[in-house]
Amino acid sequence: MDELEGKVAVVTGGGSGMGRGMARAFTRAGMRVVVAEIDEGSLDAAVAELTAAGHEAVGVRTDVSKLADVEALAEAAMDHFGAVHVLCNNAGVCTFATIDKMSIEEWEWTLGIDLWGPIYGVKVFKPLIEATGTGHINSTSSVAGLIAGGAVAPYNVAKHGVVALMCTLERELRSAHSPVRSSVLCPGAVNTPIGRNSVRSKRAMQGRDADADADGAIATGREAEKLNDSLGDALAQGMDPDDVGEMVLQAIRDDQFWILTNPGLAKQQHHQVAAMLEDRSLSRLRMF
Repeated sequence: MDELEGKVAVVTGGGSGMGRGMARAFTRAGMRVVVAEIDEGSLDAAVAELTAAGHEAVGVRTDVSKLADVEALAEAAMDHFGAVHVLCNNAGVCTFATIDKMSIEEWEWTLGIDLWGPIYGVKVFKPLIEATGTGHINSTSSVAGLIAGGAVAPYNVAKHGVVALMCTLERELRSAHSPVRSSVLCPGAVNTPIGRNSVRSKRAMQGRDADADADGAIATGREAEKLNDSLGDALAQGMDPDDVGEMVLQAIRDDQFWILTNPGLAKQQHHQVAAMLEDRSLSRLRMF
């Protein structure tokens, strides 16, 4: 996209972390932003920050795992701004446990937000964006969408699915000579509250008090607690979410498909492919 001034962006999970970083980057570029977020406190704070800085922004409480909510988000964006040019499917959660200890409920909850959220977003917003004659659809995956580590099976499956979704979409857009482009964000460690937000989101879904629980991704047992600590340490040392927002903005401007915050981690795909071709084995992996 050559000109972003005045264009409208919708960002899910925009109340904190990378989503908030995207919203800041977009508004600094002169865009108008619709912040979609399930947590009302984060939503209100993000919109208040953006509007106080003189930018045009509105908030819509959205559960991306529900098609009706995503449809309502699109309707709200059209009612307020009259068009949508950019969509960032960014909302996400993470659950820690080995496969044998992962409940079906946790599988459904994670896949509902991390995979069905982007699927619903593409389905609902693609025709609206194409109608403007220009636009971009971005979805947040992860390095875990390129190579799968242990103890986060639902997250790995969802994020691999997001990569497949966006690769398919980009090829279909180009084949149809669509004016819309797409990209996939595959971050490594970023200093975000995904663990704390995951706890709050799951407890709210279950009708429990999130504040009664310790911060961190959903986890039980000593092994999961160690993984939780490793994740927290890695994220605390990770990239600033505002820097990620700027990377997404630049990718939209330059029509770049792959957005990698840590290309070194992504290179582990080379080792996996090499092992596959050499002796059909699975390469070793250390994420944190």
